[in-house]
Amino acid sequence: MGYEKVEQMRNAGLIKGGSLENAIVCSTSKGWLNQPLRLSDEPCHHKIFDLIGDISLFSQFGNQRLPMAHIVAYKGGHALHVDLARRLMGMT
Repeated sequence: MGYEKVEQMRNAGLIKGGSLENAIVCSTSKGWLNQPLRLSDEPCHHKIFDLIGDISLFSQFGNQRLPMAHIVAYKGGHALHVDLARRLMGMT
């Protein structure tokens, strides 16, 4: 998440539980604000876990399995992932 958007998102009530301990924050002028990252490709891991968590919304009736699929996300984000889960639910 870009540092410049944090205040805007807080004011909109979208990141109530967000902090430097559970988010990856980058500033265009200052770089990573929560250095050192645990992994060299941690932003990639973070995006993948976001996708998995959002798609897990698809599971119903206590079924905790994810759908068997090959998913390619381009410029993915929570809104796109949740929209995909809603569309998948409409197919069942």
